Amino acid sequence: MQVNHHSSTKECQLGEGSVSFWHDNWFGEKPLAQLVHRDTYTMESVRYYWHEGDWNVPKILQIIPMPFAQTICQIPIAAGQGLLDDVWHRSLRPTISVFLWRLFQDRIPVDARMQQKGFSFPSKYQCCEAEETVSHLFIESAAVRGVWQHFAAIFGLCLCDTGSLNHMVHFWRYSTPFHSDLHIRTLIPFLILWFTWTQRNAAKYRGVPFSTDSIILEVQRHLHILYAARIWTSTQWKGDLHRAAVMGFIFRQQVPRAPSIVRWQAPSPSWFKLNTDGSSLGNPGLAGAAGIIRDSAGHVHLAYQLALGTGTSVLAELTAVWRGMELALTHGLAPLVVEVDATTVISLLQSRASGKWEVQHMIMRIVCLQQLLVADVQHVFREANGAADHLAKESCFFTVDSGAPP
Repeated sequence: MQVNHHSSTKECQLGEGSVSFWHDNWFGEKPLAQLVHRDTYTMESVRYYWHEGDWNVPKILQIIPMPFAQTICQIPIAAGQGLLDDVWHRSLRPTISVFLWRLFQDRIPVDARMQQKGFSFPSKYQCCEAEETVSHLFIESAAVRGVWQHFAAIFGLCLCDTGSLNHMVHFWRYSTPFHSDLHIRTLIPFLILWFTWTQRNAAKYRGVPFSTDSIILEVQRHLHILYAARIWTSTQWKGDLHRAAVMGFIFRQQVPRAPSIVRWQAPSPSWFKLNTDGSSLGNPGLAGAAGIIRDSAGHVHLAYQLALGTGTSVLAELTAVWRGMELALTHGLAPLVVEVDATTVISLLQSRASGKWEVQHMIMRIVCLQQLLVADVQHVFREANGAADHLAKESCFFTVDSGAPP
């Protein structure tokens, strides 16, 4: 790839980014196709190289040499809300969020900016004789450069030589494909910027020495506070958990469960098993209840379906249990194991919680039948409760109840 160096670049608002990246004259005096020579030029729009309101730096660097990429990333995007939305994350104090918002809007009162507004005083950076500008204070100075390089080394990044604040933040943000919920690679630059500002103020107004180590220490301290408060989780370190361990943050890894086969299990010899289910189309809506009783050999002794009219799913589930246990008592099918796939029903029966009168009344009837049948009510996965589930859904559309075996 051959590059024609081009020094005259105009800042522009790109609107919706519908212009051609290579062939339209949005970059400066000439289209990019006349400045960066390639074998072929694609037809993507400028918007193709945006992500969440910002320039997608890694994607641009794949096709554009660094000098041009730096210039492109300094061109403002009209929408530009991706980065501004991140500054209001819960892990940042409101004071930090407001500072970052003002910084990205170029509203921070550095000396050079105050002089532009008419204030007359000598502008001198705290660590050297250079003029205090935004780029020098937050990016270019030797002390702050050491902070950026310290954290870049931890994350295996090679910093580019640039005086652009936006480019530095974007470079960190897009060094990972994970951008949701304020990833650590977005938070680190935010904290560096904030604590650079607080150290600058401490040096300027209280005479506290401005140093690389003090900023690094404050950033690390803030991260440890987030970790101790459990505001920061492994989600924000996705792809960088090994680096979290290096910095002293240990997150418990979720061990994936081994897949297991779920099927209906026959009861012990001389026992019977009642599987029940209730269904409500709309909750409340057309409701039905059903169940099936089998022995230890898997033989069906009884099945039933009830059309309940309009009702809730909880009442349908409880009705299915009650009716099944009542039929088991009538036909002498005991002792009995009852399996239900609704954890809510299990909780209600174990706690005997009070609620609406019809729910409470049904719970009391089930408890009485449990004692008479020596019945044990258990939870079962829906996959092992397929027969009752099918019967219950079917019963929602019945107008006459049925109690005959299939």
